[in-house]
Amino acid sequence: MTDEGNVMGVGVIGLSRTESEPLAVSASVPKELSRLASGLGLSAVFGLALGARAGGLGLLQHALGAPLGLLMVAGVAAPSLFVRLSLMDAPLRPTQMVSAVAHATFNTGLVLAGLSPAMAMLVVSIESAGAAAWISGLGLALAGGIGLSCLFAELQRSIAGASLLLKSRVFMTLAVFTVLACALAARAWRAWLPLLGGAA
Repeated sequence: MTDEGNVMGVGVIGLSRTESEPLAVSASVPKELSRLASGLGLSAVFGLALGARAGGLGLLQHALGAPLGLLMVAGVAAPSLFVRLSLMDAPLRPTQMVSAVAHATFNTGLVLAGLSPAMAMLVVSIESAGAAAWISGLGLALAGGIGLSCLFAELQRSIAGASLLLKSRVFMTLAVFTVLACALAARAWRAWLPLLGGAA
């Protein structure tokens, strides 16, 4: 009777844990989306710093344009990466991909926000528009590189138990993704940031 009770108790514990896992997953998605939105908001602060050179409407244009590069990577390149990794049978769940992208975007935005005070002073004080554009692009590239390294670290952690062959294939896929992500972000920033020659 005692053994039967123990078995039933273990069964109930196992059942309740299994039932709670989807609830935990569904609860984590809004949190990660909030983190993603926070990263985009922080990058808009960097855009405001760039817009300080032009002032007026330029502030709004740069504040909207700066997060656009991150949004292109998170909304276009990252889903493509997840599909490719899924076709390779990588042990990666959609929630893990969302979490990795959210962390990477937040870290990128955090770096951009941290650079904002110095960037505002530089773009206002530098006389040459070309030099101001170059230093702005350098800040965007630095923050983007940190964000990509964060994304790769999160993904590598997710496939830590995979075979060496799969890890090497994932590494090659991430190398291609890096090129695509950099191209998309650079294209978006050059198209929408007036300081970089984008929309006026």
